Amino acid sequence: MKAAVIQLQIDEGKSINNLQKLITLLADLEDHLVVVPEMFACGFHYEGMREHARETWEILHTLLDLTKRKSITFVGTLPEEEDGKLYNTAFVLSEGVLVGKRRKSKLFPLYKEPAYFQPGDSNPLFETRHGILGVLICFELRFPQLGWELRRKGAQIICVPSMWGLARKDHLRILSRARAIELQSYLLLANAWGVSGDEEYAGSSAIFGPWGEILAFAEVGDTVLKANLDMAHLEKVRKTLPLFL
Repeated sequence: MKAAVIQLQIDEGKSINNLQKLITLLADLEDHLVVVPEMFACGFHYEGMREHARETWEILHTLLDLTKRKSITFVGTLPEEEDGKLYNTAFVLSEGVLVGKRRKSKLFPLYKEPAYFQPGDSNPLFETRHGILGVLICFELRFPQLGWELRRKGAQIICVPSMWGLARKDHLRILSRARAIELQSYLLLANAWGVSGDEEYAGSSAIFGPWGEILAFAEVGDTVLKANLDMAHLEKVRKTLPLFL
């Protein structure tokens, strides 16, 4: 099964520019699972976040059409507004269908997320032709219990849309690989890189195997990482060293 991670420098508040750049990077992908960074369209442009949330469904319709034409499963986060409350929401689209969504439950205090967003309260799986997916959003990598819950439910692949800061780059690299190892799952980390707004982001996007193998890695730059995910290998790892009995 083919998988791809897209690493982007996000131009804060410039949804049209970011979406066009993303679509260009998606152009050569067919029949892939694709993970993109957190808040890939607007970044953490708090002053305009409600306006960006009103753009979300238009962006999703564009991506739904793309996923249908190219047989893609797509995972990324956008701002969502419901009943006057804002959420940082991961949307899972697959081959023209909105499979489901998950709202970020662990909000990052250093970037003022709790002042603008409400936390989500669910941790579902998403069953697609490209695997059984769980989603952890950026800061949530620091909370292993969220990953354990997904693994016990049957997750095969952990998708991690992220805007992780450069100052904590070493943490990102260690935690993402550790989650893959302890969950015996493929892990697809899509992080932003470079300056966006007032922050600089770490890049270091990667695809890890269930034994902790580094299947693909990018330090910086707008790029597409690709790897083949072998579910027979995943099952072999889990049978060789049973951790979730």
